[in-house]
Amino acid sequence: MNDFPSFLPPPRTAGLSRRGLRSLLGGLVLLLFLLYLWRSFFITIGPGQLGVLWSRFGGGTVMTHTFGEGYPLIWPWDQMAVYDARLQQMHDTVAVLTTDGLQVSLDVTARFAPRAADLPMLHRSVGPRYRETVVWPDVVAAVRHVIRQFKPDDLRVIGEADLAARIDAEARDDVRRHWVDLDRVLITRVALPERLNAEIENKLAQEQKALTYSFVLKQAEMESKKREIEAAGIKAFEDLSHVSILRWRAIEATERLAASPNTKIVVMGPGQNQLPVLLNADKDRGDGQP
Repeated sequence: MNDFPSFLPPPRTAGLSRRGLRSLLGGLVLLLFLLYLWRSFFITIGPGQLGVLWSRFGGGTVMTHTFGEGYPLIWPWDQMAVYDARLQQMHDTVAVLTTDGLQVSLDVTARFAPRAADLPMLHRSVGPRYRETVVWPDVVAAVRHVIRQFKPDDLRVIGEADLAARIDAEARDDVRRHWVDLDRVLITRVALPERLNAEIENKLAQEQKALTYSFVLKQAEMESKKREIEAAGIKAFEDLSHVSILRWRAIEATERLAASPNTKIVVMGPGQNQLPVLLNADKDRGDGQP
């Protein structure tokens, strides 16, 4: 027996109809698709970064402008390359040859930044790996060009700061030609072979010894000239006075002793050229007292 009147519509069953279920599934698929393409529509450009757009149907790389920080909206078939426009650095140990063919190692640090105005040209001509493609090879080439002009022992005399300045000047123009500005090149260490270090230390020791020997020779030479001058003066005195220098010194000594308050005994020699002998009588008498 039917409980409902014939003129009323049949009651609805619980749950979704087949049509509603299809709409719900379609909406979920569309939402997942939009979430998947979200990163293709909205590109994140963080602090200190710049973006270069490649348009698939707009002629390739956009050369007229770059995109700053934020979330620029693009078509999903286009591509946005994000570059770090802040100051960056690369560091590595570089092995190079000196002018005499010996190998030395240098710890090299290069600081640089891409030129913002030329970023589209850098992207189209070099690409995101410009650090490894142009910057570091240019710096290493400058290091080798500068170091091969010196001998290993010259590197120790020049020092890291002067070497870094020479390398910086050599590499700056080459790096700039690739749309990158070189801030500075630093040399933090110059490592010579152990055998070469020992040879340089020995050479420096020998040079110091030679300088010391030269100083001693110069002092001896000056002393010799002093003696020559004294001898010439003595000879001139004897020629003029006809008195030997020894006799003159004896006379002076006798005068000084005779002027002292102590009692002296002077014994004169028999000859004209004999020197007087002086005895201190007071001293001898005092020694004999108890």
